[in-house]
Amino acid sequence: MSISSQKEPTHAVSKVKHLYLATETQDTPGAGYSPYFYAEAKIDFNDIRTGFRETLSLSQAFEIYSNNADLLWADDMVQNVDSQKLVSFTPDSKHLGNLPDFVDAEFVSRMETQFIQYLLRSFSTRIFRNFTLNTYSSSGESRDDFINRCRELCENPKRKELDLLHEVFSRRLEQTRQKYLAVNEPSGLEQSRTESKNRDIFSLYSERIGDLFYRRESGANPSAEPFYPPPGMQDMEERLLSLEIEAQKTIAKLQESYEEKAQTVDEYILHPNLKDIHFVRSCILWMPKKAG
Repeated sequence: MSISSQKEPTHAVSKVKHLYLATETQDTPGAGYSPYFYAEAKIDFNDIRTGFRETLSLSQAFEIYSNNADLLWADDMVQNVDSQKLVSFTPDSKHLGNLPDFVDAEFVSRMETQFIQYLLRSFSTRIFRNFTLNTYSSSGESRDDFINRCRELCENPKRKELDLLHEVFSRRLEQTRQKYLAVNEPSGLEQSRTESKNRDIFSLYSERIGDLFYRRESGANPSAEPFYPPPGMQDMEERLLSLEIEAQKTIAKLQESYEEKAQTVDEYILHPNLKDIHFVRSCILWMPKKAG
């Protein structure tokens, strides 16, 4: 049957638009069509609290069970429809099912209201939230991308804490220098050599401790094992090595705390408000029974 020869079924309801779902079964002999209430809507999320912004389009069909348009809809009563497959011409009318007598313009209007109520009650989108940092994911942002962004947000406060720690260890280095490096001129060659060696050792550890903070991470893997200085190590070097290991562990602990903050992520469910829902259109949609 050509499109030009097709016409609306005799039981079509006045002032109620009819559309048809085109599928492979449309031209199958004996394929039957059942009536559904169909609605399209756009949901514009623009949540002030989370900063989440996204526009979603919905095309959904609801099987007409009874004349009670106020019946609460459940998720299993609603199915998504590909709006690109909707056509306005009528399939062979002998395959159309019966449209209940109670389906009229008023019934469709009440179903539109019920559709909005269903979206307010059941529709939601899931985003990610970092409660510690009080931040939320953006539209289309994956969990991994969101965690990486949380790491970036942690950089400034972490850098400030590292700078404060660096000042603490710099003061402790200065205390060690004042204690072990003589301020007076050495009185002999041997003492001069010892003083020179001690200054070299101090400079070496001072640079290594400073590098730990400038690199923002420990160059070693700190362990919980107790520190035992190598045999024969002088008291000053023993103190400097102990200070270096303490700095490594302190920095590692700080890094771990901020990494934990960045990865403290859970899901946050966002529901639309009435102002977020923009109704587009509704109609009676005839769907092949296999599609239903």
